[in-house]
Amino acid sequence: MYWGYTLFLLATGLIVFGVAYGWPRLTDSPQPRATSIMLFLFGAAGLLAAYRDDTAPYLDWLPVLAGLGLLWTFVQNLTRGMGASDAVANVSAQVAGVVIALSASTWVAAITVPGDKESIVVGLVSLIVAGCMTALPWPAIYTSPLAITMSTAVAGILSVLIFESSLSLPVSLILGAIMGLLVAGVDRMLGLIAHSKYQAVSLELSQNLELKKNVEKARSFAVQLALGATPIALGGVVVYSLERIAF
Repeated sequence: MYWGYTLFLLATGLIVFGVAYGWPRLTDSPQPRATSIMLFLFGAAGLLAAYRDDTAPYLDWLPVLAGLGLLWTFVQNLTRGMGASDAVANVSAQVAGVVIALSASTWVAAITVPGDKESIVVGLVSLIVAGCMTALPWPAIYTSPLAITMSTAVAGILSVLIFESSLSLPVSLILGAIMGLLVAGVDRMLGLIAHSKYQAVSLELSQNLELKKNVEKARSFAVQLALGATPIALGGVVVYSLERIAF
């Protein structure tokens, strides 16, 4: 049990790393390294706080960390100078990143809640399946309904074949549908940012062709990392809520 819990914590840490590395580059942060460090520190602090908290609701330190993260974003933006451009957009993106990074700690809190963990498995598998559907090279008008349909179907199959005695079919279907909607919604919203002209202009600023290729490759990886890690981090909120209601 200890090693399983530890591995789960490490896996959640990878989600935090994905958000921390990808989010500033997805949102074209003017301070990508500083923002990545900030997001990773707060995300890791959230995981550690949830890991060490052994009493309900297992997220006692989350509001404190959120407040400190908000303060950090304002201070970090002030270091750019009073006349810095896109200050509101930068602060808004950083605050959203802090919320997403801290949301990953709800996975740790969910597994800490006493009781069966079937909803965690169903929710995580549904998220992965929905993410695979949105990753298909098709327009979102096709991948979004497919993500919702497949995640719901997979959740129902898991309930019938594996968790029949502990997780009812209606609950599994609802959980799968919510996860599919979450992934599809995040993909549609963040996909607009990923394909915005602002990013293309940023890439054009590179004068060296070889450097431009390297930057474009790194940005593409970072953007895809953020698109994949964000719905998983946010999905922990849904699973945690279900675990708390069930308990």
